[in-house]
Amino acid sequence: MVTEKRADAGNDRPEDAYKLPPLDLRDATTVEAAARLIFKECSVHLRTNFERFVAYEDEPSLMQIRIGMRRTRVAMRVFRQIIHPEVLKNFSREYKYFGRLLGEARDMDVFLRGILSEDCPLDGQEDAYEELRHHALIMREKEYKLIAVEIRGGRFAMQLENFDNWRKEDWSKRLGRTGQKILNASAREFALEVIEDGRQEMLSQGASIEELSTQELHKVRKFIKRSRYHLRFFASLIAAEKRHQGYDILVKMQDSLGHVNDVKEALRLMGILGGEVRADHIANILLLIAEKISVAGEEVQQHLSEFTTHWHHYEEFVITQDDLLPS
Repeated sequence: MVTEKRADAGNDRPEDAYKLPPLDLRDATTVEAAARLIFKECSVHLRTNFERFVAYEDEPSLMQIRIGMRRTRVAMRVFRQIIHPEVLKNFSREYKYFGRLLGEARDMDVFLRGILSEDCPLDGQEDAYEELRHHALIMREKEYKLIAVEIRGGRFAMQLENFDNWRKEDWSKRLGRTGQKILNASAREFALEVIEDGRQEMLSQGASIEELSTQELHKVRKFIKRSRYHLRFFASLIAAEKRHQGYDILVKMQDSLGHVNDVKEALRLMGILGGEVRADHIANILLLIAEKISVAGEEVQQHLSEFTTHWHHYEEFVITQDDLLPS
């Protein structure tokens, strides 16, 4: 397992992984000004946690790197009209690669805290359950060792350097007339368009939730995350009551579908682990898996029902000019 080094290092201890403070865009009148502030924030977040991870190899910083890469990819999509296509393609590819790598570790952590938590669900099956968890912990440790090697390697550091160099460039030199026009457009008008376009795009993904597969539901959840980031990027421009209303709905929807996805991943991981256990434990482990699946099935139904309720609330959620704070 990735260890927490120098855990006694006062205010620099690893558990204090750097999380983003609120972003203030009130003085950013143009799209370019807003974009530069957002990309600077993304850069500081990624670099700070990268440096902490190199120093301590701590898991909190590693997970913040994962969050930071996802946020950066969403930000680049938001401002794609003022980013040269080749630049967008290159950064998106690299951050997607590292994001997927870290996603496996996140799935294992959720699995071990949730469905395969320390408490055995059936009396008398403790030995078999411990065998299952033993192999899960080995799998998790392998994932973290692989991640540590990849993140500490030169490829990730090079991407951080390239990103910093790019965000400080004069973007207008590589843009056509349309892109240059958008650079100077109103940040407030742009924010409204981004939030509403994201809302419409998200709603189009899950109109018939009961007909979607678990993989399709995971895709819907990605669109919900995007909408959350849209609100987060432009939060300082929106009245608090309206902003909190949107956050509340989106968080509940994301959590509901997150649980469904965690169950799907847990079933996949249990199938893999079932092939690793000792033969004399297989029968008991099948009983344990059946018990876990039964409980998870009931929870999934509840979460899907709750998701539908929140979905209808978000259909009615719209941010207009009246919801923006005075400039």
